[in-house]
Amino acid sequence: MTRRLLPLMLFAVVALLAPGALGQEEAPAPAQTEEPAETVNVPEPAVEVNPAPPAAEEQAWTFRYLIPTSLLIAVVAVVGSIIAYFVKVVRTRYRVVQ
Repeated sequence: MTRRLLPLMLFAVVALLAPGALGQEEAPAPAQTEEPAETVNVPEPAVEVNPAPPAAEEQAWTFRYLIPTSLLIAVVAVVGSIIAYFVKVVRTRYRVVQ
């Protein structure tokens, strides 16, 4: 078992270390020179207007009806399968001897 893992581990170590040894390292990003922006005299607004809060969007009909319906069907299916298992398997497992 260890004879099979040893070459695989050796290959993994070499694959991880080889790019650095071959000189394939990332080149540093060129420095960007920022030029000073021109200053513009902008007057302050006379009245500040706060943006209105976004209106609550009504949910789509698929979310309002299909999702709860599918969840209800899934719950009924799980409960029905539990009851069917109890009726078919557990009740017939033990018999009262008279």
